[in-house]
Amino acid sequence: MVDILAIGSGLKTAYELARAAKDVDDKVRVDTAISKIMDQLTAAQFGLFEMQQQYQQLIDENRELREQISKEERFNQYRLKETQQGGFVLELKDEYVTEDNPKHAICQLCSQEGRLTPLNKDPQYYHCPRCRVATEHTYHDLPC
Repeated sequence: MVDILAIGSGLKTAYELARAAKDVDDKVRVDTAISKIMDQLTAAQFGLFEMQQQYQQLIDENRELREQISKEERFNQYRLKETQQGGFVLELKDEYVTEDNPKHAICQLCSQEGRLTPLNKDPQYYHCPRCRVATEHTYHDLPC
């Protein structure tokens, strides 16, 4: 990781060289001082560029972690339920049932891939519209 103190130190050195060079009458010494100043500024610029890359990398990592946490929190709202016929679905926990989020089940297979897919229910099966899995149940198994 880039040391911000080193960048600051390099800029301070460049500033001090510039102050010292303003009082020099010798062309060779002035050119040498300017060369050193340019070296310090170039090093600082590269350091800042590296810091910018690291900052962007941290932003990307932060975004990915937030998305991962959000997905995990979504699936924590469901519990694994075995149907009376021995199939498995993920059922919405009672504490998360609202008017806008009614009682339902989602596909266990899709959830393993990070997708939240509500199941369609007919008298005999839960059907996943995405992966086409069908899980057998009895008619009044879930109050969907």
